[in-house]
Amino acid sequence: MGHDQDVTRQFNEAARRYEESPVHAQGPDLALFRETAERLHPSHAVDIGCGPGHVALALAPFSTHVHAIDASPAMLAIAAARAREAGYHHLDCLEAPAAHLPLPDASMDLATCRFSAHHWRDVGAGIREVARVLRPGATLVLTDSVTADDPLTDTYLQAIEVLRDPTHVRNYTVSAWMGLLAAQGLMPVRSDHFRIRLAFGDWVARAHTDPVRIDAIRNLLSVAPAEARARLKVEDDGSFHLDVLTVRCERRAE
Repeated sequence: MGHDQDVTRQFNEAARRYEESPVHAQGPDLALFRETAERLHPSHAVDIGCGPGHVALALAPFSTHVHAIDASPAMLAIAAARAREAGYHHLDCLEAPAAHLPLPDASMDLATCRFSAHHWRDVGAGIREVARVLRPGATLVLTDSVTADDPLTDTYLQAIEVLRDPTHVRNYTVSAWMGLLAAQGLMPVRSDHFRIRLAFGDWVARAHTDPVRIDAIRNLLSVAPAEARARLKVEDDGSFHLDVLTVRCERRAE
């Protein structure tokens, strides 16, 4: 089974847990998504990797039409049900990977993506697709977990992430994100940084991590050098802190 199929299976099984997760249902970045939509009042907005619809629903009150896109049918079913309950009949759900968005060129006024890109097998292809569907001058707001520039901390973070969830591909550094975006004509105009605490039990339960891999994560955290443990703020029970980047970009005119 390929990576894209693994991602679909993983998130089909975990869909309800992500709907209820405080990490995903809350957060300071959600206000920026909402404020951006309220300021722009986009005719067409797209939320890529929409999951259970937290961001798409935040865009809906201020958008004429919202496309919620995800590779997981179970995630889309939850997002669609929540949209119906809220009376947002102008929100439609589309099943597709980020690298193949089913949207015309230069058709979107606003694109959003939250805690999805670190699962993309080819992040460059995903960002190219985002740039393709945005009209010149349009806006992208992206949130994702990021890694440290320190290679030591990065090694341990990537290791525990993929043990916890094999569909994890990579947390990128802030500088890598800025380069990826700028290379596709998406020019950062604002960036915000914050940290989230990941409670170990909830973190592994959300991904339904196998007990053998949970033990491996605990072992890696216990033997991690002091510098890595300090950067991640590892606690006695394995809980730790993760850096998050939110960046707002404008699509450069050709």
